[in-house]
Amino acid sequence: MLDLRRRRAQRADKPIDLSPKEFSLLEFLMRNEGRVVTRTQILDHVWGYDYSPDSNLVDVYITYLRRKVDRDHCRKLIRTVRGAGYALED
Repeated sequence: MLDLRRRRAQRADKPIDLSPKEFSLLEFLMRNEGRVVTRTQILDHVWGYDYSPDSNLVDVYITYLRRKVDRDHCRKLIRTVRGAGYALED
């Protein structure tokens, strides 16, 4: 669950402490739930400007987010789609 007004996240009634960028990334993934989003789309939406296509910034933040969102849960929500990007599964 994501509370946009209070900028809070939780999963299974447990609060998740997110940085502003992690929150924006999770929000973008949730708004595109079930769809694959590319690294370029994520960079444009979350960071708001172009980065080098060789940058691993998105991968690093996806890792941070996975540690916080998927940790301690058998069912993982954030999925990597090789060669395409990432998707949030419901």
